Amino acid sequence: MNILTSGGRRRTASRLVVVTVSGALALSLAACSSGRGGDTPTDDSTASGGTEVTQFALVAPENESDYGYNQAGIEAANEAAKELGIEVTIVPDAGYDNIETVLTQVADGGAQFIVAHASGYNVGAAATAAAKKVPILIQDAGEDENVPGQIAAAKPEGQEGGYLAGIAAAMSTTSKKVGIVVSADNANWFAMSSGFAEGVYSVDPSIQVLYTSVGPAAYADAAGGKVATEQIIASGADVVFGMGDGATHGYLQAIDAASNVKYIADIGDVTPGLSDPSKLLTSVRWNYEPAYVEAIKDVDAGTFGTKTYPVDVENGGMYLQETDAMTPEIKAAVDKASQGIIDGSITPTIATSADEVAAVIAAKGN
Repeated sequence: MNILTSGGRRRTASRLVVVTVSGALALSLAACSSGRGGDTPTDDSTASGGTEVTQFALVAPENESDYGYNQAGIEAANEAAKELGIEVTIVPDAGYDNIETVLTQVADGGAQFIVAHASGYNVGAAATAAAKKVPILIQDAGEDENVPGQIAAAKPEGQEGGYLAGIAAAMSTTSKKVGIVVSADNANWFAMSSGFAEGVYSVDPSIQVLYTSVGPAAYADAAGGKVATEQIIASGADVVFGMGDGATHGYLQAIDAASNVKYIADIGDVTPGLSDPSKLLTSVRWNYEPAYVEAIKDVDAGTFGTKTYPVDVENGGMYLQETDAMTPEIKAAVDKASQGIIDGSITPTIATSADEVAAVIAAKGN
């Protein structure tokens, strides 16, 4: 087991513990986690008066090398621990099998709050939270799934970030064709895609938006991602917006091999994955730190499970990464649109299916 230590002060020194998932996970967690409050919370401490969180955990299906969703969650957990001065245990590569067992072992290892960093974990998380009386933050769930003291959700507003990316794409294209490549039939990808198309059309409705999918659940399909991106580029797109997790590796290979094509990433920083970083126009960064910090403070206060925690433009959870390719003109347009999203004068469409994305693209901003 690899251990990485980070600094910070609040109640205890912050520490990041990276745990490799194994059959002896509970024992590993018990050995690695330390500090005040190591016991599993009781009914009273979780549901009524609150629990002072001194250690929490994040469980993710993959690791930070995906340049996307998993990277964003892991980085945010580390930063939240630093900000609050508490301990965090990271459990990457947990996959999707037997997740209730994994979450139970994490709770038994002393975590007083858990981030279950995948919507596929939601059912197992609800069962674990009820059985162990530990508050768990799930993903992409509605207010009706909140359980006071036990369950609440982080909710990315991907359509907002997608809209800003669309503005950057429209102001960068010379072929007047831009492309979207997604790795799965995913609600976040659909919302980001519809927002992206509307952002493009807000600049120039004559630009053609192309859309393709690697597969219904091809999150980690790098080979398929490469082929799909090559096809979009062959169709004339000189700006490509890719949403993929592990499939992103394939997107980047295609971008590296192409001439005069800019790439827009999603969620994480893909710069290390490009042989020519200048090809990165920007990335729609998802910053979960504000959501994690607010959720932990609510656990402290005994109010966790009464609201959803947004990841959006207003709280700094959704923004465009700065690069050399982001000209002052693009930045000014993005800043103006960001303010419009915050004040409600701009409300990007939230598509929930590929058909709805196609309808938004066909509407061309009308």
